[in-house]
Amino acid sequence: MKSLSKFIIVIAVVLFANNSLKAQNGLEMNVNYNVGLPTTGLKDYITKPSFRGFTGSLDYAINSQLRVGLGIGFNDYYQKYPRQVYNNNDGAISAVIRNSIQQTPLTAHINYTITKTGFIRPYVGAGAGVNFISFDQYLGEFDNPTTKTKAIAQGEAGVFIPLSRYSSTAVKIGGTYNFAPFNEFGTNNLNAWGIQAGIRFPLH
Repeated sequence: MKSLSKFIIVIAVVLFANNSLKAQNGLEMNVNYNVGLPTTGLKDYITKPSFRGFTGSLDYAINSQLRVGLGIGFNDYYQKYPRQVYNNNDGAISAVIRNSIQQTPLTAHINYTITKTGFIRPYVGAGAGVNFISFDQYLGEFDNPTTKTKAIAQGEAGVFIPLSRYSSTAVKIGGTYNFAPFNEFGTNNLNAWGIQAGIRFPLH
């Protein structure tokens, strides 16, 4: 996490110094560190937050406020539970359960910055796409892995903090909510909140 923070700071300083990037539309890149917070069905398997996550996107700025693009994310959830006795068809077994879930959503999205000016500029956004899921539950030495591709929908809100009046380069701080259906293993979703911090910078 410390290495990622240093990397983001270096990028921000370099881009802030580059005042030649004056256009307000065109291609942009977003890179964010993401903390995943399990909720609803996902919380039945993982109660701890995931600190192993990121999101990134390639966006087109239609104007200074409206953007459309493609995004990808990743969060790795893992939790180990104390040894317990579990009943199954063959009787009872004493074992340690470990749950491991990875989600990689690929989405198309739209983002709207509410204000054109100001030191802090709130934004809202929404997206939808596919979610690549890897689910594994270890019962002692035995595991039951599965991979699924499901639909996903996302909502987001937060703020951009511009680093220059002449460029779309900005620090991004925000949150997301992922609606992630998953009708397997007795649960109907893997929904999660996301807390993000990163940077947006132009590619022109």
